[in-house]
Amino acid sequence: MPNESTKKRKAEKQISAEEYREDIEEEFTGAEKEIEKEDEAEVTAEASLSTTGEYEVEVGEPEEAEDHDEDSSEEPTEVGGDLDSPEYGEEGPPPTIESDIEIESVEGYDESILEMDREEVPAQADETRLLDAWYAEFADPVTIALIQQQPGLSQTVAEVVIGRDDRVRITNTTAYPWRTICSLLITARDGSRWIGTGWLVGPRAVITAGHVVYMHRHGGWARRIEVIPGRNGSRRPYGSCTSSNLRSVKGWTRRKKRSHDYGAIILPRSCPYGSRLGYFGYANLSYFSLLGLKVNLSGYPGDKPRGTQWWHARRIKWVTARTIVYNIDSAGGQSGSPVWRLRNGKRHVVGIHTNGSISGNSATRIVKPVFSNIKKWKSL
Repeated sequence: MPNESTKKRKAEKQISAEEYREDIEEEFTGAEKEIEKEDEAEVTAEASLSTTGEYEVEVGEPEEAEDHDEDSSEEPTEVGGDLDSPEYGEEGPPPTIESDIEIESVEGYDESILEMDREEVPAQADETRLLDAWYAEFADPVTIALIQQQPGLSQTVAEVVIGRDDRVRITNTTAYPWRTICSLLITARDGSRWIGTGWLVGPRAVITAGHVVYMHRHGGWARRIEVIPGRNGSRRPYGSCTSSNLRSVKGWTRRKKRSHDYGAIILPRSCPYGSRLGYFGYANLSYFSLLGLKVNLSGYPGDKPRGTQWWHARRIKWVTARTIVYNIDSAGGQSGSPVWRLRNGKRHVVGIHTNGSISGNSATRIVKPVFSNIKKWKSL
C-alpha cells in the first residue's frame, strides 16, 4: 500500500505535468502530456538569477499545474515539437555562408571579444525616449520618472551594456535575418506607451517577451502593438501592422514567473509578413549543447537613435532549466529579441531575451513546452 510520501510524489508529478497548458482570458482546460525534464539534474544545484526578487524563481521551485498553459487575448486553439527550420519568404534566402560560421558577419564587429573578459566602463546617458516594456512590469513610478529624466540609469536596472559597448548597428535591415526582427510600439491597456522587440516565426506570428504583451501593472493585455519589421530609424521598408491578438502562458499572466516570460503577437490575416520576409527557425537544445554556445542577439534598444537595430554576439555562460545567461550587450527596448544559433547556414532561436543585470543578461530558454507553444502560435 503506498505510503504518504509516495502519494505526495505522485501528486507533485501530476501538478508538474499540467503546468505548461495553454491559457486564455477565459478558463481553458486542455491537457499537456509531458513537460521538459531534460537537464533538470544538471542544473538543480544552480542558484537562481538575482535581478529582481519577485521576478526570479529558484531553479528547483515546483511549478503550478497550468504555468505553461497558453493564455490569449483571443480564443483558444491546439498543436506539437524540437527543431523547426527557418524560412526565407518571397524576398529570398541570404547569401550562402561557410558551414563553420557561428555568428553573423557584421562589419565593425571584433570577433576576438568573444574570448575576452568584459571591461567595465561607466554607462552613457542618452536622450529621453519611450521605455522598455520591462519597466511597465517591474519598476515603480519613481524609478520610471528618474530613468525618463536620466536614461543612462536604465543600465543598472533592466537589460544592460556589460563593460565596453561592442554593439554594432545593422544598416541593411532589408537583408535576412534582420528584416524578420521587428520594432514594437506598445500601447498598454491603461494608455501608457512602451517599446520592445519581436521576431517573425511564421507567416503571421511574432514572438516576444511575455511582459511585452501582458503588463500586470498596466491593465493586463496590451491594448494594441504596432509591429514594424526591418525598421531602420525613420524608414519602415515594409510599413507596419497593428494587432491586439496576443498570446502568453498562465505562468506569466497569472503568476508573473520569470521562467515563463514569453508570448506572441498574431498579425491580421491581411498582414502575413512572414510569407514575404521569411522567419526564424527555433530549437529546444540540451543543457550541454547550450553551455558555451556562441549566440547572436539583435533588437531595437532605447539607448540608441530611435528605431535603429543593433546586434551583438557572445557565448552563453550559464544555463538553468528555464533560462540562459550571457554577456551580450543590450538595453531597454530589446525585450523580446531573438537569441539565436547560426550553424550550417541555418538560424535557430534558442532563447527569448527578457532582462539582465551587470552579471549577465538573460533569456527565457526554449524548452519543450515553450517549443510546443511557439509551434502552435506559428500555425495560427
